[in-house]
Amino acid sequence: MFDKLFRQFSQFYESFNPSYFIIAVVAFSQGVQHLADLSINYMLKDDFGLSPAMMGLYLSYTTTPWIVKPFWGLITDSKPLFGYRRKSYIILFGIFDALGWIALSKYGTDNLSSALLLLFLIQLSTCFVNVVGEAILVEVAAQASRQQTNFQHGASKNVSIFFGVRAFGTLISAFFSGALLHYFTKQEIFMMTAAFPSLLVLVSFFYVEEKVDPRALDQNDRRNNTMQCIKDFWTFFQNPLIYKPVALIFCFMMAPSSSTIMFFFYTQVLGFEPSFLGQLKFVYALSTILGVLLYNNYLKDVPFKKIFITTTILYYFCYQSMIILVTRKNVEWGINDKFFCLGDSVMLQLVGELNLMPILVLACRMCPKNIEATMYAMLMSTINFGSTLGSQWGALFLILFGVNQNDYSKLWLFIIVTGVFILMPLPWVGVVIGGQDPYNQGISS
Repeated sequence: MFDKLFRQFSQFYESFNPSYFIIAVVAFSQGVQHLADLSINYMLKDDFGLSPAMMGLYLSYTTTPWIVKPFWGLITDSKPLFGYRRKSYIILFGIFDALGWIALSKYGTDNLSSALLLLFLIQLSTCFVNVVGEAILVEVAAQASRQQTNFQHGASKNVSIFFGVRAFGTLISAFFSGALLHYFTKQEIFMMTAAFPSLLVLVSFFYVEEKVDPRALDQNDRRNNTMQCIKDFWTFFQNPLIYKPVALIFCFMMAPSSSTIMFFFYTQVLGFEPSFLGQLKFVYALSTILGVLLYNNYLKDVPFKKIFITTTILYYFCYQSMIILVTRKNVEWGINDKFFCLGDSVMLQLVGELNLMPILVLACRMCPKNIEATMYAMLMSTINFGSTLGSQWGALFLILFGVNQNDYSKLWLFIIVTGVFILMPLPWVGVVIGGQDPYNQGISS
């Protein structure tokens, strides 16, 4: 096993592109900012007294910048800032990101409206940096494709690097997030989090990018460049090999979310402390990294249809296993709550990552030259929009079933009903994909 890892590292070193470094820093910064997740949840739950449904709704509103990622992609593709398409935007929005965390630590914990506004601005800044990082990721993948006969392997490697490093950042933050709440206030943790986008800003100054001479383009040329990006994007999106998989991805991601109600259940019913919740987040991140490694080493050549259907069914059964916890059957069977949650979390996150990885690779595979950021951002915004609707669906079902912080009696029914949504896209996979594997289709602009 170690010989195989060493060979893979040697191959990666030989094909190393300096852009990998800035990609890794962007991904790590995004992942490690999850250090503040528990503090945000406790702030909304305890300081502002939000119910699970309202907390889910408000958090979904703050993530709306991720839904319009194509717009940010269009800006960075067609509007160079200070002569650079990528570098300047990372620096600018990295600064905004850091200032947002600082402002949240100073002014956001006393007023709900201020907190939500600052969280929205933080998400906007993080999202824009993410779009630029993913655009560089796709550019590197496109360069590699001209040197390799198997683009699928190149796309898998680049996606694995980005999301693997991001998961590693999440792993680091999860290791400390719960324990830090025992020693520091939420405000101090928000201030600590500001250090990570600040580090990204410093590193970005050393990123080497070909400069675009603004004098080479007059105002009409710039306008035409933007319109051409929009035209290329729309023409490309009309390809059935594009919009059909996008529709499938969107439907899959719309499954109602149970994350907020389970946070309340963990803290109020099971009495989990922040330190153990941090351990759960650590397990999530570790399982994500394991999922990335498993996919990249053993599953990247498996046809999309086969792996998507298999992992979706497995994910459904892992999700339904939460019924054992919320009905307290695990206690009757002599299984400790913490032990059950750790084991269930490993399986749920691992299978979920194996389910998501082929979608991410497919998104990278679809992107044409010159509109990399716009196209990849559109595909990722489909995932984000579906997730946002999933959070709102989850909040709606909580209200319909009367599940809240004072009544968990129908939580098991909530899990059964919302789990059905996970399986709903499966009958359409054959219609969308047909007998063709989208991995192997010649998609070009």
